[in-house]
Amino acid sequence: MKYFVVLVFLAMLVNMTFSQDDDDLILGNSQKNKSGAFFDLSDPTGVNIEVSLWGYSKFPGRYLVPINTTFLDLMSFSGGPTDESNLEDIRILRNAGDSLKKVQVIRMNYNDLLWGDNLSSKQKMNPVLQSGDIVLIKKEKRYTFREDLSLYIPIFTTLFSIATFIITLNR
Repeated sequence: MKYFVVLVFLAMLVNMTFSQDDDDLILGNSQKNKSGAFFDLSDPTGVNIEVSLWGYSKFPGRYLVPINTTFLDLMSFSGGPTDESNLEDIRILRNAGDSLKKVQVIRMNYNDLLWGDNLSSKQKMNPVLQSGDIVLIKKEKRYTFREDLSLYIPIFTTLFSIATFIITLNR
């Protein structure tokens, strides 16, 4: 019986160690956005450009769009931001000049547009995209009980297993 308890204890420790690294056990597959694709929304009679949309959009990926496409047009094409999107820090990465080493970063805050009364006149709210632009939509950091639960459950199960192991050895 003691060997059985020791084996169960060791199995629980090994399982706890591997499960902490596996996000699928805690977050589930439905919250991870693993999709990405190429979307051809080009104008067959006009000039088109290729831009990339990364991050928390409903359909991130590479887009072939008409030359005068704006940021809001691209967001509409992609289905809009997800619920986890951080609309305060949207970035457009653009090559500045001939050198690939120089990158211009255009930062936008769309919370002002959606929720604010006073819009900043300095900020360009809807820039026209250029060929090769990369639009980044970051995840908003939010507190969730699930994050705390993922920390406390392994600690609690380890302590419970150690207590059970000690009680079993003392009998």
